[in-house]
Amino acid sequence: MPSFQDLKLNDALTQRLHELDYHTPTPVQEATIPLLLQGHDVAGQAETGSGKTAAYGLPILHQVNTDLQQVQALVIVPTRELAVQVRQELKNLAQQIPNLKISAFYGGHAFSQERASLAFPPQILVGTPGRLTDHLKRQTLDLGAVKQLVLDEADKLLEMGFEEELDEVMTALPRRRQTLLFSATMPDGVNELISNSLKNPHFVKATATTIPKQLRLIGVKAEAKAKKEALTALLAGIDHAGTVVFANTRATTDALTSHLQAQQFAASALHGGMEQPDRDKEMTLFRNGTTAILVATDLAARGLDIDALSTIIHYELPDDEAAYLHRSGRTGRAGKSGTVYTLASPREEQKLRDWGHVRMDEWLKPENLPAKNTAAAPETAAPFATLHINAGRKDKLSPRDIVGALIAEAGLAADQIGKIEVQDRFSYVAVPKDRSQAIASKLMNGKIKGRKFKVQVVR
Repeated sequence: MPSFQDLKLNDALTQRLHELDYHTPTPVQEATIPLLLQGHDVAGQAETGSGKTAAYGLPILHQVNTDLQQVQALVIVPTRELAVQVRQELKNLAQQIPNLKISAFYGGHAFSQERASLAFPPQILVGTPGRLTDHLKRQTLDLGAVKQLVLDEADKLLEMGFEEELDEVMTALPRRRQTLLFSATMPDGVNELISNSLKNPHFVKATATTIPKQLRLIGVKAEAKAKKEALTALLAGIDHAGTVVFANTRATTDALTSHLQAQQFAASALHGGMEQPDRDKEMTLFRNGTTAILVATDLAARGLDIDALSTIIHYELPDDEAAYLHRSGRTGRAGKSGTVYTLASPREEQKLRDWGHVRMDEWLKPENLPAKNTAAAPETAAPFATLHINAGRKDKLSPRDIVGALIAEAGLAADQIGKIEVQDRFSYVAVPKDRSQAIASKLMNGKIKGRKFKVQVVR
């Protein structure tokens, strides 16, 4: 097994990988990075959480020319959530590269802000097909200098009906370019996309299955009418902080969230019927630990990359095996352990057995679920509350500024401050729940970076 040092990436990337304690590439990185550095087109199939963003991101970052203010690499993804995640991961890897701009364009984000940012184009652009074609139609985006194209989650791009948009974008790209396609599954449509878009591609398949080996899969036998009670008992018996519960419909997601909240669990819903700002807020609350349980539709199955995510619960089975694998792969990422519970009626048990890549390590009956874990009682599940600060990057606010204000104005110690997210026009910070209102008042009456801003507890 080679080390990242053996891949001969530039010094800025090698140093950053060392800082992140990344020493050995994952199988998909080991197979993909040398091919991309040699200039080949690559079609890859890899398990969820296998490190594929770094597999294509590191070669792009190695070759980008920061002296040129042009879009040199384009990453196309199916969802807004994945666009944000990929941008964040690339920025994290590129922290030691000066004068590099990485942007994400997607629906739900102000078009005017994106257009204004193109006065100084990013060298690397991550975008969803609809928003990219919108820019092309308005002639606000020039893709004539793109040297590398990535089609990420290609099966989902086709499943969501983006064929026409992909054609429009690729027509605007130079014919001479390097193209990489990643897909969790390889249906006929993806194979056709490979034939039409890649030149003499090398094929990479990291593993035969998309269930990471370090995941523990546990089935819970439960009739449909008894699932709510089984879910409540299961959550009460485990450390449920950082749990995603998957359901199939918006109505079920909302009903389950209401049920869990009534049982005093810190739960929130996430589905496509919510406005984008509300979805962003719920993701932030889940990432920083204010929300312990996220009840979600498959909207969250792609692009959900959260360090604290340790448990997945399938409240209902999705329609197909690929969706089940995508959901399950949200935990156990990059070699970490995780647990996946599946609540299954007799009919769903048979469906699981019919799926070839799904192995169940253990089956439990509701009466054999873990005993109630007092350390994970609902009332102690969310020790943090989240503050909303009405200022962000555009106001020259940084995480360091927020930490300084919390220490100076609110008297917090550094280890009492949770996750901080600074966005364009506002910021979120997690603080001790029992003091959150007092902390918000002190910040509101004090100053952050010498200025006053509106601060309130997120409800």
